[in-house]
This record gives sequence, structure tokens and C-alpha cells, in this order.
Amino acid sequence: MRFNKYQVSLRLTQKGVGRKKILQELYNQSFINYTQEALRYRESLYRSGVRVISYNEEGYPKYLKEINDYPLVLFTKGDKSLLKKHMITIVGTRDMSKYGKWAVGYILRPLIGVNIVVVSGLANGVDGEVHKKCLEYGIPTVAVVAGGIDKGYPRSNQDIYDEISIRGLIISEFPPGRGIVKGMFPMRNRILAGLSSATVVIESDLSGGSLITLELALDYGRDIFCIPCNISRYSLQGCNMAIGEGATPLYSNQQLLKYCQNLDIS
Repeated sequence: MRFNKYQVSLRLTQKGVGRKKILQELYNQSFINYTQEALRYRESLYRSGVRVISYNEEGYPKYLKEINDYPLVLFTKGDKSLLKKHMITIVGTRDMSKYGKWAVGYILRPLIGVNIVVVSGLANGVDGEVHKKCLEYGIPTVAVVAGGIDKGYPRSNQDIYDEISIRGLIISEFPPGRGIVKGMFPMRNRILAGLSSATVVIESDLSGGSLITLELALDYGRDIFCIPCNISRYSLQGCNMAIGEGATPLYSNQQLLKYCQNLDIS
């Protein structure tokens, strides 16, 4: 399917327009021609440091294109070359415990100097801590945000966002300015799961968004890992439940290191 990615980008600025709506318009050949507007919009994106990658371009992530509902375009800010590298996704609860914070640093530390990119969702709690530790350790990181690329994250993580946009990569399937609504979080979760060969969960309750990401990764045929949690904290039993249902338990940070080293890294 051929389309002008900036025309699609401009259409996505409108409230209520998403992948399904764009596909309908493309299939019905009812897509309004915004040629001049699209050119001007491209210039405005460039001025703000945002770039657009369509699914049929070489730079589009290989694994993400394998899922059924891959985004037609990705909005990026930062180092797009990271999308060509092997990635693992690490997510977890917003209600992070001291144990969860320790676990983030514990599993990431051996990945220093390993040619791997760590993906997370820039949410409060575990996700934000994953990005902070990656920046501290010099591990390349990609933040996937819900909603517009400039809006889909908590303002408390603005400093992390700014640093990742310089030293890593921010991505979203929605353009700058697009307001965030509840349904965009599951959409973001499918990208988190789809980008990587493996997903790791550090602390989750029994119905958290992290487990949704894990279930999606399982549906996509990806490897899944969970860090066991203290059984005294009922609110964080999602990881233990997932392990009981077949997720690989991470008992040692060397397990994740070995997994990354066994990937066909070039």
C-alpha cells in the first residue's frame, strides 16, 4: 500500500483518527489530498525535531512489522538507528516498591557494553526507573509513549523524556499535539511488545498494563520473563502468576545477559 506519510501524519493530528480510520480511507480511495498542507506539516515536524517512518521504509522496526496491527507510521525523536538493533522490553507497575527499584538496576547492570537496546514506556514507577538506569549506565534506550509524541507521558518524567530525545529515542504512533485518551495505552502496549524479541516484567498486579504487554508478547511468539516477587504483597502477584503459567523466572541477572548474548547481534 502506497501513501504519503506526511499526509497520513497530518490526518492523525485530528481527534478520533487512528489506524483503522486511515486504512478505511486508503482502501476506499477517499483520502483527501493534503499535498501542500502535508508539505508544510513536514517542515513543522522537522523544526520540532520529529521524524516520520512509514511501515514500508527500510528503517521501520523488523519485529514490529510482524504484528497484525502494526502502526502505519511511527513518529520519532532522537536516534532512529536504534530501531535497527536488537531490543528487549522491560516494563512494570507504576506502584514500584524498593525491591522493584533495586531489581531494575540489578538486571540492567550486566547489559552495560552489550549491543542491546532496552525499551520501556516512560510511565511512572518501573518504566521511568528503567529509562533512568539505562541513561545512567549508558545503555541505549527507546521510550514508547501513548498519545502524541510530545504528550503521552507524565510531566514528572519530562527530564527523562528530554534526555532520551538526545541520547536515545522517543517513539509514538501519534503526532505532536495529539491529546491522550484512555484507549491509547493498550495501543502503546502492543508497540512495547511488538518491538522486541523478549519482554521482561518487574512487578505487576494481577490485572496491570504490564501483564497486558506480556500477554501480547506471548501472542506474538516472543520470549517472556518475570522477576519473582514477595508473596506478602498481594498487589504485586502478577509476576508470580505469570511464572506459574509458563513465563521464565529471572532468578539472576546473568540469565538476561546470556539471553542477549545469544541473540544474533551484529
